[in-house]
Amino acid sequence: MSNPTISYGYELEIADDAGLDDIPVCCDDDMTGKKTESGGIDYTCGGCGTVLEIGEGGLVSDIREKTSA
Repeated sequence: MSNPTISYGYELEIADDAGLDDIPVCCDDDMTGKKTESGGIDYTCGGCGTVLEIGEGGLVSDIREKTSA
């Protein structure tokens, strides 16, 4: 699991204000985002599978390893 970053390489942590306009980066590539029913965005890293959840207010609510289906 890698630490996702936003502008200027800032490493995100839970409760950080990531906003809803900046696309996070993980493993040197943009993360893929999917809007949630609650108005937030869930981002997934195509490299390591890290999942970054951003709530409707733009705050990071969770960072975790992708779980197997």
